[in-house]
Amino acid sequence: MLGFSDRQKSALHLTWVAFFLTFAAWFNMAPFNTTIMKQVGLSLDQIEILMIGNVALTIPARIVIGTLVDRHGPRRVFCGLLLFAACVCFYFALASEFLELLIARLLMGIVGAGFVVGIKMIAEWFPPEKMGVAQGIYAGWGNFGAAAAAFSLPVVALLFSEETGWRMATAFSGLLCLIWAGVYWKWAVEIPDRGRNFQVNLIHSIEVTSYRDLFLQVLLMLPIYGSILALVWKLSALSSPLFSQEVTGLLTAGVVGIFFLNAGESLRVNLQNLKRAIPNEERYEFRQIFILSLVYALTFGSELAVVSMFPQFLETTFGLSVAAAGLLGSSFAVMNLITRPSGGWLSDLFGRRRTLAVLVLGVLAGYWAMGEINADWPIGWVIVLAITCSVFLQAGNGACFAAVPLIRKDLTGKMAGMAGAYGNVGAVYFLTVHSFVGNQEFFRIIGGYAFLVLLSLLFLKSFKKLHVSYH
Repeated sequence: MLGFSDRQKSALHLTWVAFFLTFAAWFNMAPFNTTIMKQVGLSLDQIEILMIGNVALTIPARIVIGTLVDRHGPRRVFCGLLLFAACVCFYFALASEFLELLIARLLMGIVGAGFVVGIKMIAEWFPPEKMGVAQGIYAGWGNFGAAAAAFSLPVVALLFSEETGWRMATAFSGLLCLIWAGVYWKWAVEIPDRGRNFQVNLIHSIEVTSYRDLFLQVLLMLPIYGSILALVWKLSALSSPLFSQEVTGLLTAGVVGIFFLNAGESLRVNLQNLKRAIPNEERYEFRQIFILSLVYALTFGSELAVVSMFPQFLETTFGLSVAAAGLLGSSFAVMNLITRPSGGWLSDLFGRRRTLAVLVLGVLAGYWAMGEINADWPIGWVIVLAITCSVFLQAGNGACFAAVPLIRKDLTGKMAGMAGAYGNVGAVYFLTVHSFVGNQEFFRIIGGYAFLVLLSLLFLKSFKKLHVSYH
């Protein structure tokens, strides 16, 4: 397969299946939103809080898991994450009230950070000339787990009563994670020395080469911490607030404090570095990763948000059954295994900026058209439109990460971590918006953001000259 050795194939297949199962567990609630509302007695506001909670902690979790994988290796960390996912699935399946469900979804957000573990494993096993294809296969098949959860778990639920079906289905996804943890522990093999220079966390500041870039880096941190504050605010704004005003104030102060600590560390390290004469071969423009982070917030962030709400949208708009809505709702993620690698391939073929511009324009048109969907539309046309929009989104993911390593090769890991975090930042903000507006307005607002991203691409510099890493 593509010139891969048997050992490379083994590492790739074991790892994408692990990622696939963590994604299936991460989105095992989406097909059952309305069922859970009915069976547990939740309000629409509470379901929306659960959807936001499901993606909120993925952002800080990337930092923690990135650190763990650097220290303990991807084999141990992925096995531990799969075991953790299984436990959370079982806890969620047994939950009987909103607080228990919320705790489960917040913890499940940690599982969503499993992406960085496989990135490290693939980096160990594949040389640079094969890295792009291998990472594309890993990410495409892994992300397909969200679609698999949407169309398969409702079928599992049909084998049981309505009251227990969703519980058995979500527990089943946990059982699969439990089994694969054992498989991965037995057969996955690491090559630690090869992946040592591919850092995947945000715990250290990114080196910049100008004072303007230092300002942009601090500015790029703001939405990350703001997304966590958005969740705190939503939990304190419920009709029956989960936090008192005092607790909300303390949590807010804590998040703001961590932001200033992170920003202060970035200033301390970079101001000292900027005092020296920086050689031309080390110079790069931080606006490149700034813009690509905005792109990924659109392409991956909105994909996460729509995958979370699309089955419920189809069920309530067109009066579909849970199983039918789940099956058709999976259309928004079903093409991932093909389109994400294809985005990187198109980017290689036609150029980074041009490909991103075309794909973002397609996303803009797709979301604006989805904003016109109503109950009078033929369901077939709705699914065709959803698939078309998702193809542009997922290809955009691949094209975005095809560009990230070209900014400055020795900083690729940290930049990939920043852009990856923005995928979840986008999901939190889009789902927060969804809790305030109707479905049509929700799609149009994402389309409006796509227009802003399209404008930002005018400031993206050419990637024709690959930055040469230095030592």
